[in-house]
Amino acid sequence: MKQAHLRDFIAVIETGSVRAAARRLGLTQSAVSKNLTALERSLGVPLLVRSTHGVEPTAFGRLALRRARVVDAELRKLHEEIDGLTGHGHGTVAIGLSSTAETVVLPTAFVRFRQQNPDVLVSILGGRSSSTIAALRDGRIDFAVGPLPPEPVGTDLHFERLFSSELGIVVRKDHPLSNCTDLSALGDAGWLFAVRQADGASTVTTLFRKHGLPDPVLAAHCDSNSALVSMLLQTDLVALSSVAALEPHLSDGRLKPLAIEVRLPPVVQHLITSATRPLAPSGAALAAEFRRASRRFRR
Repeated sequence: MKQAHLRDFIAVIETGSVRAAARRLGLTQSAVSKNLTALERSLGVPLLVRSTHGVEPTAFGRLALRRARVVDAELRKLHEEIDGLTGHGHGTVAIGLSSTAETVVLPTAFVRFRQQNPDVLVSILGGRSSSTIAALRDGRIDFAVGPLPPEPVGTDLHFERLFSSELGIVVRKDHPLSNCTDLSALGDAGWLFAVRQADGASTVTTLFRKHGLPDPVLAAHCDSNSALVSMLLQTDLVALSSVAALEPHLSDGRLKPLAIEVRLPPVVQHLITSATRPLAPSGAALAAEFRRASRRFRR
């Protein structure tokens, strides 16, 4: 089994066909097909099957894909580290960030890291914690910064608390309910929310139940901070979100936090790393800058 076999297998799964994979890799279709055949022969099981939707993984293929991604990522990291020691190549650090981490600590951490590592490319993946954790387990990113996911996590991950951010109820500045001070008046407003509880319920629903109120009307769960901001600015929806993630839009007055006296739990941001794979030097250096940038927000 060779690295090229895993690389081509992953490319075929991700593109959906041998032709598309060959185009992405700059190879001939016959070369890709030959590597796939060699991989299946080495494992002794069929990994792919042709369907009306193109090439899809078998049950064995789905199992192999997760392992292949991890192995491929580790081999690429090995080559990058060796190139770095020999003065060749530039390297890449891939990270997954919550919207709060993107807004609060990324700019400072990135600038400091860039000053010491000008030749390293930083690749940033956004989204909910479950998505970035899946990418971390697959080896697609080096580490993540965000809240703990609502679903249970195993012992293959390490969580390090960095800082906490406050939740707030936010609307656009000229919202019809912009002067509302009573939570009960917001039940039918239509809610955007970015945080779920461990039982899968939204934090908004938990908040209303805690105050003995009927469940609110939920409009959308937003993993994307840009989508949440866009919806807030252009609709009459109400959002429960990290205040820090919306700070630029609160500072310029386009969004407004409601003055409602309710106790909201903070959202704790963690540095999430693999417990089984060490960070490469460049990844460790960037993680250190995230720790450093988080210090002034710790409570």
